[in-house]
Amino acid sequence: MDVMSEANRNETITSKTVTYTYPNREIQNVQVVKANSFDDLDFFMPEYDKDSFLKLYQLYRDFIIRKYAPFLGTIVLYQLPEDLEVPFSNRYAKYGEVYDPLALVTINFKNDITLINGDLKFRNSETKRFFETLSSRKALYIVKGKRKNLSFLPVSRKLGLLSSSKKDATLKVNSSFFVMDLFDVDSVFDHVGSPVGLKAKNGRIIDPPMYDREAFLVDKDHKISIRKVSFNEITVVIDGIRYQDQKNAMFLSRPKYRKSPKGGFDIVVLDNEIVAVKKGGGSRVPSAGFILHLDQEMQILGRKVSYEGMDDILFAIQVGNSVMVNGKKTDRFISPFYRFYLPFTISYPPSMYLLNYKKARAPRIVLGADKEGKMILLWFEGAGKFGYAPGKESCGASLKETAEICEKLGVYNGVHLDGGGSAQILIHDQRSLKLSDRDKDSYEEKERAVAGGLYIL
Repeated sequence: MDVMSEANRNETITSKTVTYTYPNREIQNVQVVKANSFDDLDFFMPEYDKDSFLKLYQLYRDFIIRKYAPFLGTIVLYQLPEDLEVPFSNRYAKYGEVYDPLALVTINFKNDITLINGDLKFRNSETKRFFETLSSRKALYIVKGKRKNLSFLPVSRKLGLLSSSKKDATLKVNSSFFVMDLFDVDSVFDHVGSPVGLKAKNGRIIDPPMYDREAFLVDKDHKISIRKVSFNEITVVIDGIRYQDQKNAMFLSRPKYRKSPKGGFDIVVLDNEIVAVKKGGGSRVPSAGFILHLDQEMQILGRKVSYEGMDDILFAIQVGNSVMVNGKKTDRFISPFYRFYLPFTISYPPSMYLLNYKKARAPRIVLGADKEGKMILLWFEGAGKFGYAPGKESCGASLKETAEICEKLGVYNGVHLDGGGSAQILIHDQRSLKLSDRDKDSYEEKERAVAGGLYIL
């Protein structure tokens, strides 16, 4: 191990970059950030970035559609400008009463647009006019793979850049998974940018647990644990009424449920907000949300949803697989991904990317603690998406290699945060390592917009 640089030291945070050399002489740069406790670590949503939609389109155009063209057809990406009124009805036999404007756009696009001989055809003139309005305002783009199917990818206005948000923070890092891939969008209510997984701070549940994945938990006595946390463990609160699974409601979430049962009354929730209600059941469960299924119809007074059940938790986050648990390296998928060609067989997130625990290298972010419970945060630099210089630039780490390096660096408990092109750490808004998203011609770094981050002031 060679120490490359020492940087940004104050009373609470230290940071250094170390380099590991693999047996084949490839190298891996790792930024190691330490803090005394988790008391000051908190969640934030980046400020909306007006260029985030364009950057997402460019990512699909320049990288995803090129690399995975045999698996993809024509994809329509679209976002709803804040000042644009949606002209469509909000009542449908199939979806119930829909409150989310972007979902209304998706419903009408799915109903009224088809692909014939590679060209888009419209069944409804109103839908066509709205489609053309979005396109003229640069709120809609089309990319084309080699398959002959048509897909729609709605993008929320919740994506922003870490670098331009929380400017007063000492430390910032991307945090949780969010819907980003086409294969994550399985209902009309799923949008790119919707966060997925538990977030809790000082006893308050910010986002509920999903997919029964492992979570990193710090209780108010500063005891650290890593365990699977289920959505069915918590209490859902709507209009002051507390709902518990199998008591006064059914909680329906992925991967166990894809649709609600027939009959009763569905309350569809995404991003902690009611996006639709439907009498008679049979609703599609959002990939990043859930359905509260009741025996009887109820009147909705407010659309906000809150949660209870983690009063003893100081900090909790639920993202990727564990890395270290009580000093022992994790050597397999505990919170597995599934392949998109074997849908709904394993838990979130679906993945079009081939994953190999021992061999697949990528940028990584790990949040953990040493044996004394002090915070450790690691950024494993990744290779550039369009190439890198072996032996001179980082090649990325496999999940197995990540665990091995974490053990050497004293991580006693740790989990993966959202890695890949989103991976970065900023200290006083400065990066010590390089982003893996880079321009295909100039190799200039390109920051990816994300839906959430962690920070320390």
